[in-house]
Amino acid sequence: MASHATTTETGLWETLTGAWARYRKRRAAVAELQALGDTELERLVQDAGLTFGDVLALAKQNASSAAMLYRRLEQVGIDLKSIDPNMLRDMQRCCSFCDSKARCEHDLDHRPKAANWPDYCPNQQTIEALTLIKHH
Repeated sequence: MASHATTTETGLWETLTGAWARYRKRRAAVAELQALGDTELERLVQDAGLTFGDVLALAKQNASSAAMLYRRLEQVGIDLKSIDPNMLRDMQRCCSFCDSKARCEHDLDHRPKAANWPDYCPNQQTIEALTLIKHH
């Protein structure tokens, strides 16, 4: 019984230290943006085609917030380098803000070869279009 308690404590400790590390990374990303200064930050926001709020929200996201996008693109054989950088940035933004990450991950893990892209995916139409372009 003592080993179960130790395992539970270790798991809890790892969860807490992981959460703390992710929090510090997000805070560091926000601090990095703030350190740019108003002019440079404005230029960054304009260059990215985002709002200031989007940039701050993205800085607070987990570094792997667009991981499902990369998995979906790999699944259909689309190379990231072949996508226009502005389009890819928009796709990353959409994926980062998506509320269906758990559902998407489940589908990718359990139904990776589903014929149709799920309706909940904000990049559904873009991925389908890129797939059509790739095959023609």
